[in-house]
Amino acid sequence: MNSVFTPGNPPTAEQIAALAIVIGPNLKTDEPMAPKTSMRVGGRAAAYAEIRDPRYLVAALSICASENVAWTVIGLGSNLLVRDEGFNGLIVRLAGDFTKVTVDGYRVRAGGAVPIVSLCREAAKHGLTGVEGLVGIPGTVGGAVRMNAGTDVEVGDVIDRVEVVVAGEKLQTFTRPEFAYRRSSLDRSAVVCAAEMVLTPGEPREVQAELRKRIDRRNATQPLELPNSGSIFRNPPGDHAARLIETAGCKGWRVGAAEVSTKHANFIVNTGGASCADVLSLIERVRAEVREKHGVALETEVHVL
Repeated sequence: MNSVFTPGNPPTAEQIAALAIVIGPNLKTDEPMAPKTSMRVGGRAAAYAEIRDPRYLVAALSICASENVAWTVIGLGSNLLVRDEGFNGLIVRLAGDFTKVTVDGYRVRAGGAVPIVSLCREAAKHGLTGVEGLVGIPGTVGGAVRMNAGTDVEVGDVIDRVEVVVAGEKLQTFTRPEFAYRRSSLDRSAVVCAAEMVLTPGEPREVQAELRKRIDRRNATQPLELPNSGSIFRNPPGDHAARLIETAGCKGWRVGAAEVSTKHANFIVNTGGASCADVLSLIERVRAEVREKHGVALETEVHVL
């Protein structure tokens, strides 16, 4: 998820018509969102559009800002839960120009909608090292930048600058955010259109071998065979959420068809037919148990609309 959400009012019929003029036939109303999230749960969006060009993004967000229409931008839906009652605003998914990766020497430019795994593979193909540690992140460049996603390396470690569209403004702006653990200083209404990274040259075969090793490790340790939304909780300082959840005895817990994965305790999986309410209830049960057993208040990493 691009992790930007601006509250506001549901769009009126007139506002939908105005959005349709600038977005075109890609604008849909009453759109089911469960198929667009990796957890496969949730309700409908009042309006939904895939936007392929920064100009149309600027125009759509200008309408939302001036008319006080609620809006958000999503990526692959991999770090996102949509409530069962849906989202009463505009949901935008970036496509087209936002999915391109270009390499110029040691500099890599990736659109905000580029999957992290695609970025890692493109860098490895060019013998560039520095991002292969990110390959286990199941999201896009835009979302990863906003939340400074990472494993043993964080996105902020390699970012040189980002291109953003700020709702209500005319042009893209360029900045280098400040980064902290799972946070960036980007304005809440700034959408990441692209990020530029400066990487380190390496031997292509060695970089690709390291990338394959990390992908194999991810596949062996994460429950990718079932719908999930990635890590549910952030790691608290000096510890791991998965360890706390497992030692609290929560592995295998279920609410409805939502289950704490028996493969990785910081994942909740949809075993078939789960609702968003099931997932949220299970999150709160786990959080309460970890607080009782370990005295640690876990903070969610997944975003909820």
